[in-house]
Amino acid sequence: MVRTLTWRDGMVFALNMPIGLFLTLGYTVGAIGGWTAIAIWGVACTLAFLQSHLFAEMAAMFPNKSGGISVYAYEGWKRHFAPLGAIAAFGYWMGWSLSLSVEGVVLGTLIEQAFFPDNDIAVRLPIGHELGLPYLIAIGAIVTAWALNYFGVKIAAGVARVTGALLVIGLVVLVVGPFVSSGADFDMSRITWSGASSPLDWKIIVVWFYITAWTTYGTEVCASFAAEYKDPVKDTSRALRASAAMILGIYLVVPYVVVGALGEETIGANPVNYIGLAFDKILGSYSWLGQLPIMAAFIIAMMTATADGGRSLYGISRSGGTIKQLGVLNRYGVPGRALTTDMMINVVVLIVLGEPIAILLASNLGYLTAVTLAVGAFVLLRRDRPDIPRPIRLARPWIPIACVLFAINAFAIGVGILNPGLTGYGGLSETITGIGILMIACVLWYYRQRVQDKTSIEWRVRGDDHPDPTDPDPDPADGATVQTDCAELPTETRS
Repeated sequence: MVRTLTWRDGMVFALNMPIGLFLTLGYTVGAIGGWTAIAIWGVACTLAFLQSHLFAEMAAMFPNKSGGISVYAYEGWKRHFAPLGAIAAFGYWMGWSLSLSVEGVVLGTLIEQAFFPDNDIAVRLPIGHELGLPYLIAIGAIVTAWALNYFGVKIAAGVARVTGALLVIGLVVLVVGPFVSSGADFDMSRITWSGASSPLDWKIIVVWFYITAWTTYGTEVCASFAAEYKDPVKDTSRALRASAAMILGIYLVVPYVVVGALGEETIGANPVNYIGLAFDKILGSYSWLGQLPIMAAFIIAMMTATADGGRSLYGISRSGGTIKQLGVLNRYGVPGRALTTDMMINVVVLIVLGEPIAILLASNLGYLTAVTLAVGAFVLLRRDRPDIPRPIRLARPWIPIACVLFAINAFAIGVGILNPGLTGYGGLSETITGIGILMIACVLWYYRQRVQDKTSIEWRVRGDDHPDPTDPDPDPADGATVQTDCAELPTETRS
């Protein structure tokens, strides 16, 4: 892959994380109160910051591997039960990729409310579902995010820098505005410890942690570009730690100011368009100017989700964990087939299902499973492969810290799976859907082993303990070098 990024580019891609805050703030605050929600996000961001140190060490161990924490999970667990690695990779892809549908619809809704409030545009499909303007905008945004990634990571990074700058401006207006604008007033008494549900019920708190953890843990996305940083060791480590610290600050300050300006009841009653209400108070008739940076943030989020989902599929294919067709780079040095597969699945999700929030809730199970297995992989790699080069080596106390983080995440997954209805936004069907999607990973893993590689099933894979650091992308499955579509390569590359 082409090494053109710096750690600052990784931080720009991590700026997609406030979108998770915007998507969940209204629902969370309305259910459990502002202070409780802020406390949950604060704890989750702290855990994410600790996990970023673990991922930095593993990223330095595999600087030439694309796919981020899903690949680290595969490397750690393949000696013990190889299908877990495939499940981690597919779950990671679920968490990032399927969020595109929700982000696209919310972006379309914001654009419709700001610029086309009285439109009646709709396309009726034969299956009976009607695609309104927000859904048409969402499909266009998904295709645009694919195009910006398909033709090289530098294009995506350049667009992300511009939209990231706009997002920072929007966040500054959102945070400072309630204190200086004559139309907005901040009142800390509007923030309470209680909402529609009692915060004293520990199960409700844990389930909300389970639902919102994907919005804070996502700073690990910086590791997915390890094979594309100019200095994969230093840049990955800096991007991971700086992004985690940045998101911690945003997730504490933004909810505090927004809830204090609008109040919990207003936000709970308008869980999606509360952003527009906040800018109405701050900017009055020019509120659309404030919403533009937020729309820009959605563009970052969709580009990042597309890039990360595609690299996850590519990385696990190169490691032998899923079908070979996804482990291919195009002429621009990016996993074009995986990106295209990612785009097509999300368009189908929007057209067929219409209401993608259920898929988002289901995909959360896959994402947290991937993160948890990646944290466990840190401990397993320390024990099973102690001699592999570690340019970044954490002190021994980080091993018990990793065990505690693994236990916390596993506990949250267990409580979330058993009590999905406590939030009022999910049920058993979403859990079953998430488990079903994860099982597809096992089918594709089996197909790769028996049909494509024509080998016996290896439930425990040894692999190479000392991969050649000069190998551009070592593949323990077949020892092959990077596979590309030769027809797409420039003439000088083909020769």
